[in-house]
Amino acid sequence: MVFYMKLIETLIEIYIKLIALFSNQKAADVTFLLFQKTQPRKMSADEIKFYSETEHYTIESDIEPIEVYTKGPKDGELFILLHGWNSNLARLSHIVDVLVRQGYRCVLFDMPGHGKSILKHTNLKKNSLVFEAVLNHLNPQQTFNVLTHSFGSIIASLTLANTHYQLNHLIYMTSLDRIEPIFEELKRRLKLKDAVYSKIVSKADSLLQEPLKGIAVVNKTEAVNYQYLSLFHDKHDKILDFKNSELLNESLNNSTLYAYENIGHSRMLSNAELLKDLEELIKEKAPVELV
Repeated sequence: MVFYMKLIETLIEIYIKLIALFSNQKAADVTFLLFQKTQPRKMSADEIKFYSETEHYTIESDIEPIEVYTKGPKDGELFILLHGWNSNLARLSHIVDVLVRQGYRCVLFDMPGHGKSILKHTNLKKNSLVFEAVLNHLNPQQTFNVLTHSFGSIIASLTLANTHYQLNHLIYMTSLDRIEPIFEELKRRLKLKDAVYSKIVSKADSLLQEPLKGIAVVNKTEAVNYQYLSLFHDKHDKILDFKNSELLNESLNNSTLYAYENIGHSRMLSNAELLKDLEELIKEKAPVELV
């Protein structure tokens, strides 16, 4: 499998270099599109079951129709959950069970290009617009809560930083920080020319309507109106460095970091120790009125 993936990467590298012989802009356009291609993993039987047994309805957005899934008492305190890259909403089912037991109303949805989305490509802007559409539909009039996994932290912080909403509890189950290093890794792996990479960054700046270089979870979260911030991260996470959560914990107010040993990046979502800690945490951080 590793050999196969390396071969695909090499073929893409050669393909982009050939295009760049004629046009750096075209090479940048092709690379940027490839970068937005999602590769969702096959759903497990439990995930399929969660989709089939959970109440849901459809709302419209400028990106695509959004299937919104809900679980828990309708009059419960709202908890919106965002999944990570190449994942789906059902990966958060164990966390949903914890929250529902404590009387919360959980709302979940698939990001564009993930889960049951009809799209095959996505980007940070599309994800943010879909989250914004869900928020506008729900239009919370009281404080609520948001929990994210992995890449969901940048989507949530980017979106919430530009809203007036007041959150009681913001929870990041692992977090990245800056977006730019992801692009730099793309440049390194595909051995992109500086001229091509510069045009890719320009496309990202234009899409996001702000410089890619300045987008970071820590900066965006700082602009979110939250009461509590809780961070959960495996010290040995192989996908997102534990240092990301350490930075957030050191830089942001009312923050608590829960560190774990070898519970994995996605496996953490069903880890018994973490779920127990989460249940105790949400009991402690009961909703309060923000002033």
